[in-house]
Amino acid sequence: MKKSASNDLSFASKAGYGLGDLGFLLVWHGSALFLLYFYTDVLGLPPGLAGAIYLAAMIWDAVSDPIVAAWAERRAARTGRYTPIIAWAALPVGLAYGVMFIAPPLSGLALAGWALVTHLIFRTAYTIASMPYNTLPVRLTTDGKARSALSGFRVAGAATGAVITAVLTPVIVQANQAQGQADNVGYLIAALMIGGLTATLLFACSKIVREPDLPSQNITRPDYLAALTGLFRAAKGNAPLLRLLVIMVGGTIAQGLFLQNLLYFLTHVIARPDMITPVLATSAFVVILAAPLWVILAARTSKRLALIIGLVIASAGYSLMYFAPAGGDLIPLLAVAISGVGGAAIPVMLWSMIPDSIEHGELETGQRVEARTFGLTTFMQKTAVGVTALMIGGILAATGYSDAATPSAQALTTIRIMVSWAPAILMLSLTAIIWTYPITQARHEEILKALSAK
Repeated sequence: MKKSASNDLSFASKAGYGLGDLGFLLVWHGSALFLLYFYTDVLGLPPGLAGAIYLAAMIWDAVSDPIVAAWAERRAARTGRYTPIIAWAALPVGLAYGVMFIAPPLSGLALAGWALVTHLIFRTAYTIASMPYNTLPVRLTTDGKARSALSGFRVAGAATGAVITAVLTPVIVQANQAQGQADNVGYLIAALMIGGLTATLLFACSKIVREPDLPSQNITRPDYLAALTGLFRAAKGNAPLLRLLVIMVGGTIAQGLFLQNLLYFLTHVIARPDMITPVLATSAFVVILAAPLWVILAARTSKRLALIIGLVIASAGYSLMYFAPAGGDLIPLLAVAISGVGGAAIPVMLWSMIPDSIEHGELETGQRVEARTFGLTTFMQKTAVGVTALMIGGILAATGYSDAATPSAQALTTIRIMVSWAPAILMLSLTAIIWTYPITQARHEEILKALSAK
């Protein structure tokens, strides 16, 4: 086994790593919460077309992941570090996010083309920065508990970014509405502010995180076509990784159904657009509080058990949202708080378990696949996000939803189901997938000993 990291992980590196996902989630969560709504209710694109644009951009994002991963893996082998890539990609990510929320004086296909191109540019910049970032835990430590702690910092940072985006965007939009300005002005101002903050945080992450000194290696130029066509080879013969990928896809779809319908639900179903800021802030804020608790629970029991409990709690929170009455405020707040607590377990555990599965795969196959495994993981995650947006857009279109008309009773009922029962049932079904996950703490220690012996 190649020694890739020391198990002594400094607090500064953990905190710096958390700052990175704070920056990423500012724009990831912002696009997940507001972009589909921006397309339909601000730009006026038909919901089916808006969903198709979102899917196309996410597929491009997913397809580019293994290509960027192969390139990043080769560059890191040559230089010994991933963080410089994050540094020079930081500004393009922030700028591209702001450009996505420009409403140009276009219509029809020209407007749709603008939305697609700007979304593609953003996703490309995001991939270049995020692929090396996702690979860092494998380089920073081989200790399972340290990886859980690192994942906890990551999720806490991510949740903080989600809170900032969830609060800042609607506050700015509503403040501009009060001054008589169009919604697109508020969205653009918020996006530019968030993009600037993202660029700053990613650059800070690249400078604070200390990668271990590794000797440079002269490896052959990567075969990018093979990296793409052989995308799923990283999971070949790796049953634990396959289970985690299923959890990643299912959890992403469930969360997407919830988040991307939330603005429609609050605005049209219960007629409480004033609740957008407190509901979104609560949803993200509880994740900050819950993330370290899941790390503690996993250390005292197991990652598998912590993930199962989280899935059940998240399912309960989503189910509760169905019963929110028109004009009500208590149930939506409780629902997002409960689902947020449970949902926090999913990224904390997954991003901690995936490095363990990489070492399992190395023991089984003799090959250590780092960046490409994370390329596969994000490929699955981003494809799931795009498919969810297309599903939502298609379903809304089928119910006759339009920003120019009051939604029908059928549309309102459909939105209510998509924000509650649909994600709840999906989350609950995932417990069967992870129930027999084989890599315990003891088993992971055995894997590391066996690799060391080799």
